[in-house]
Amino acid sequence: MVAKQRWVVGSFIFAGLGLLAGALLHVVVLVGGPDWIAFVGAPASVVDSARSGTWLAPVGALSIAVLLALWALYAFSAAGVVRRLPLLRTVLVFISVVFIVRGLIIIPALAGGRINWRAPIDLFVVASSLLILTLGLSIAAGLTGCRNLRPATSDEVIQS
Repeated sequence: MVAKQRWVVGSFIFAGLGLLAGALLHVVVLVGGPDWIAFVGAPASVVDSARSGTWLAPVGALSIAVLLALWALYAFSAAGVVRRLPLLRTVLVFISVVFIVRGLIIIPALAGGRINWRAPIDLFVVASSLLILTLGLSIAAGLTGCRNLRPATSDEVIQS
């Protein structure tokens, strides 16, 4: 495998691992309870749901966890770690766009989202936005670096 191919594979593996970490985080905060759910910036309705024991918090968090895990599989598929999944390029473009747009929330977060520039910045929003933006850009970089999204053959894997 040439260096460019290794870099492309690495960008997809990095994104896949980040997506899996996000999926795991969504499960872990449920175990941690309402305070953890609030800490990760969940909307007030979700935090209230967790406090009152309704289904919104667990169903929402688990749905996001499943979606992120599925998206991780697509990143790993592009890297050749798992078999080729249907609509691979289309799904990866979608994931990349969603994550880049979501990651750009960092701009109003850094601006404070208000006129008062001395207002405190939400560190979690900034950190999560940077991470999400990085994952989106990693997938985009992988997409631009490969012509076809075929899985690596066993010979290519052995040689690397």
